[in-house]
Amino acid sequence: MSRDQVRELVTKLHAAQQRVTSDVLELATFESLTHRTADGTLTVNDVLRMWSWHFWSHHRDLVMARGRLTNDNPHFHVPHHVREANEQFGRFIGELACMTDEQLDRQVPGGRSAREVAEHVLHTLEDYFVAEIRRAEAPNDKTR
Repeated sequence: MSRDQVRELVTKLHAAQQRVTSDVLELATFESLTHRTADGTLTVNDVLRMWSWHFWSHHRDLVMARGRLTNDNPHFHVPHHVREANEQFGRFIGELACMTDEQLDRQVPGGRSAREVAEHVLHTLEDYFVAEIRRAEAPNDKTR
């Protein structure tokens, strides 16, 4: 079962989200939240809320489509955990993306710096989760 086209689409979406994030952080300020768009119907704050709502709305579309396509309850099984992990990853990356380089290494009293947290997460992504699942599956794999 190939996932090449899905990976390509995810990569494009991730890159577009990074561009929008970067541009929003450059353009929008607290003071500009009440500024109106060119047609006067929305404020900057409205547009930012729509950005978040857009993902929420279309996330539901994808959950329902996947459930119907697989004849499955979309809230259980391995795809559920993958979705949950990706949602939390998005929250994590969203928080990290809002930081400045100067804030990255600042030590938080009683805690780790943002860089230390990010590097820990990177390490677990690279060296822990899949390795642990492989180790758990190895004794149960009769072909090995």
